[in-house]
Amino acid sequence: MNPRVVLGMPAYNRPDVLPRALEMLLSQTYPDFALVIVDDKPTPEARAIVDSFAAGDARLVYEANPVRLGMIGNWRKAYERARTLFPDSEYFAWVSDHDMWHPRWLEALVDELDRHPRAVLAYPLIQRVYRDHRRLVTRRFETRGLTRSLDRLRAAQSRMAAGNCIYGLFRAKVLAQVGVFRPVLAPDRQVVVESLALGECLQVPEVLWHREVAGEFSYTRQRRMFFPTYAPIHTYLPATVQHASVLFWDLAIRGVGRPALSRAAGAAYAVAALWLESRRDLVKPDARWREMLRKTPLSSWVSSGTRSDDGGDEPSGADTPERVA
Repeated sequence: MNPRVVLGMPAYNRPDVLPRALEMLLSQTYPDFALVIVDDKPTPEARAIVDSFAAGDARLVYEANPVRLGMIGNWRKAYERARTLFPDSEYFAWVSDHDMWHPRWLEALVDELDRHPRAVLAYPLIQRVYRDHRRLVTRRFETRGLTRSLDRLRAAQSRMAAGNCIYGLFRAKVLAQVGVFRPVLAPDRQVVVESLALGECLQVPEVLWHREVAGEFSYTRQRRMFFPTYAPIHTYLPATVQHASVLFWDLAIRGVGRPALSRAAGAAYAVAALWLESRRDLVKPDARWREMLRKTPLSSWVSSGTRSDDGGDEPSGADTPERVA
């Protein structure tokens, strides 16, 4: 196989809806893709489900992790295995083991990127499905027509829901440049923000993906689910500092954005990201510091702060803090 698109599924303990997810993905009207499943909690039931689909469709690849990697490790492995198995693929997307996709989801996203070579990412309008059966179409966000990286960054800091964008279709070479899922909190936001340094994000104005949402955002749950053994000490710093540090290292020191972005421009981008995201966190109505003043002492806030869901700044995959009981 030499597919143009590879979908990476970081699976985790959803045999109840895995058949529905596989059926919807394998029924896409755009057929030139492979689906690589990396299972972080393999069970005989899940393997039997995948084998039943793989028997009739050679596009499906399944790998079970011998030990649990945690969410960051599993998302990274899904991407890395996709690139190893299909190094010439042009596009890549992460997909969950429980969401629902319109049959034209992939076709629409491929068409959008084909028609806009400056874009690094395309994703559709999304309907969020909650536990109480509420359904909500998410707000619009794209950076179409914004040719300056700092303009795209400003737009992202004011309107972007990274948990939606991260499930879009990426140019594989861009992800290879910026890297994927570093050991930081809200790693999806860091990936999307760094990708926007190199090009535009486009949104198809149709509801083509139904995303399951299971709970509140929580840094405590992120640490528990991202790192199965222990959370690195730097994850207790503000996420804004973690993200800006990665951006500065990649764009200013390593120069991974060149030739589109010089090292000097990369340094300016990282500093601007730190300022804009810090300002965003300070002024938003549900800012954690406001919750701290109202409810808890500082020590408790630092270790276990939560906030209400604002559109999803963490991925909704099965191995996610939203799914912690």
